[in-house]
Amino acid sequence: MKVEGEINNFILVWSIAVVSLCYCHTIGKLIPKGPLSTNPSLSLRHFIPIACLPIKIQQNPLSQIGNKENPLSQNGNKENPSLHFFKKGRKSPLNYATKALILAAFVPIYENRGNVHPKLILLLYSFHVYIGLEIAMALVAAGARALLGVELEPQFDEPYLSTSLQDFWGRRWNLMVSNILRPTVYNPVLTRSSAVVGRKWAPIPAMLTTFFVSGVMHELIFYYLGREKPTGELMWFFSFHGVCLAIEVAIKKALKGSKWWLPPIVSRPLTVVFVLSTGVRWFLPSLVWCKADEKARIESIAFVEFLTNVYEALKYVCLHLFYFISAAKHNLG
Repeated sequence: MKVEGEINNFILVWSIAVVSLCYCHTIGKLIPKGPLSTNPSLSLRHFIPIACLPIKIQQNPLSQIGNKENPLSQNGNKENPSLHFFKKGRKSPLNYATKALILAAFVPIYENRGNVHPKLILLLYSFHVYIGLEIAMALVAAGARALLGVELEPQFDEPYLSTSLQDFWGRRWNLMVSNILRPTVYNPVLTRSSAVVGRKWAPIPAMLTTFFVSGVMHELIFYYLGREKPTGELMWFFSFHGVCLAIEVAIKKALKGSKWWLPPIVSRPLTVVFVLSTGVRWFLPSLVWCKADEKARIESIAFVEFLTNVYEALKYVCLHLFYFISAAKHNLG
């Protein structure tokens, strides 16, 4: 009964949301256009998924240029993430298949977690979060491409190749959130700070504020997921990364034009180790605290079982189809 009730609530909530969005889309055609309206206006089949999901349609990616003042991206953001991703092209199915296999390889470890060190489990969770989110968003993008005929902005761009915190947060990790926080938090604080500390150093308080807001939002999200009292670890994680990123940007500004730069072969592992170690220390324990890891573990096992059943079913159908064709050829011969 509990499951049926959850399904009924799910259907009811989404039905109300879709009806409300249909109303908004219709009423928007009847009143004068405001400064935030799109030109031309979106069709209903485009408007609903964009309003419901954390996605954004690519607009003329080849002609886009980056924001001149966005220290959250590498090299002054001379090239925005969308254009960078578009130039590289979409990732191959082999890329996603490999990551799916890696995710499946975690399942036996989860089933025997009692014999595995807790820190190793948390480390696996970090890869699980990244791979799971990227595959999920890739499926959403594929659906949008097939059903709507549009390309979506990328959400991730191989974050394990990051050469700095600036590169990680600005160009490779959860880019949709960066695109949301930039106009709502970063740019307004940047404008106000410029009048106080000058244009050169204004990005520092803007970054600190952006990461503080991100920490607050993550605390709220995890609270609603688990209904557990916030521990403050998420706030500390994002605040700490904001401070470290501000220091990194300040050093880059001070050494501008200097040859003292770490090569990628050194900076990449340093960045990855730093992000993973701080994530295992402060971010991932919150997943355990709100029991999100247990839910993800159960869903991963169910997903692997589903793929196994699909494979067995396809094998059964193909074998019988092969036997049928062979028998038909034999009878005709």
